[in-house]
Amino acid sequence: MDEIEFMNRTDDLLHRMRDRLPERDYDSMCGAAHAGEHAEVLDNLLAFLKNTETPVAQRERDELRAVMGFYRLPVEMYDFINDWENIVSSLNVIDDEPDRDEPEPPGPSGPSVIVHENPDFARTLRTQVGLHVDLPTRLYEPFVDHFSAAVGVGVEVNLARTNPDQYLRKGKVHKPTKEEANFVPVLIQVISSCSIWGGGILLRGFEQWWTKNRSDAESLIRQIPTILAAEQYGDDNFHIALADMSSSTVEQVLAVLAESEVLDAFPEPIPPVPVFKYPPM
Repeated sequence: MDEIEFMNRTDDLLHRMRDRLPERDYDSMCGAAHAGEHAEVLDNLLAFLKNTETPVAQRERDELRAVMGFYRLPVEMYDFINDWENIVSSLNVIDDEPDRDEPEPPGPSGPSVIVHENPDFARTLRTQVGLHVDLPTRLYEPFVDHFSAAVGVGVEVNLARTNPDQYLRKGKVHKPTKEEANFVPVLIQVISSCSIWGGGILLRGFEQWWTKNRSDAESLIRQIPTILAAEQYGDDNFHIALADMSSSTVEQVLAVLAESEVLDAFPEPIPPVPVFKYPPM
């Protein structure tokens, strides 16, 4: 089992046990998973199972055993991982539930986003999806290069140029057409839906767009959780980065995100979209 398979199977196991975990614990584990801290996820999951009589299906126990086989013990600072064999052998194992004739309706998707303060950039790129808020200037090139060379499509767009109030054409002042005004949302949708191996898009000059075209900018922000949730349900990687923002705009964007809902109905619950908030420079 390589590291990618290990992380994916750990994520699947966590999501499968969502209905038996306290909401706060589940959200915390999701946050750790999105940050690439899968040892933290498994250590907390094992601690929870050891200290409760939570029922575990046979297939879940077998999957937990397979996932834990990824580690070579001992693992520093993770006592429950180091004791995983004893914990797994004493689980409250029940027979697997029979297959249902009719699928259950999808449950609530939970929070749309979960915010990570002062993220480690290298670790953020290991997550399947993510929204980077106020990406520092020094990370512009690494962000685009990563998705261009290692993942699939890397795009940098300067919103101050692509979404002006007006511009000169053939010596005359024009206002943007509807198609020009919709350029960024359409570009994001195209990359999200058409990229084979995933992609990343860096939106520079976001402050100007937020200030001069507030309704369009808010509309895009509200769509982002749904766009990225769809990627989580699939197999592609997709990241969006917003840059050149004031501190007040950052807080306003986060407030809009917190109120946003994942609009599409998926067959199973989708974990919150990770939002990586960088410190002001």
